Amino acid sequence: MRGTMRHAVRCAILCALLTVAAGAEDRQWQSGTWRESKIERPKVSFSVQPRDPNSSLPRAAAAREIRTYVIDTRTHRLELRQDATVDTPHIDVTVGQPVQLAIDKKTVYVKDGLAREHKLALRKQTALER
Repeated sequence: MRGTMRHAVRCAILCALLTVAAGAEDRQWQSGTWRESKIERPKVSFSVQPRDPNSSLPRAAAAREIRTYVIDTRTHRLELRQDATVDTPHIDVTVGQPVQLAIDKKTVYVKDGLAREHKLALRKQTALER
């Protein structure tokens, strides 16, 4: 009975992993070109500082930043945004270089130079005049 239960759990985990991997492959990838990259850091941050439970000293909260990217595809210019902390991995952007992207409603997935995917919010989509 125990062996059967372990086998069932392993099968469930394997199915879950395959579903996640298949979701990434189902995206319709297309080519684009980096046009702009900008990082904004607020000058003042208003928030309640959490306390360290061991020492009752305030914990330093990670600084927030807003990353804005612009990509041109064959038909549209996309303005993308990522609200992140300073320690969130950056996307290495070289203006004028090609980029792989997939659009899923209001979310855009971008592949960096190491083929890692980054999830960004689609802020604005403008048709290019040809």
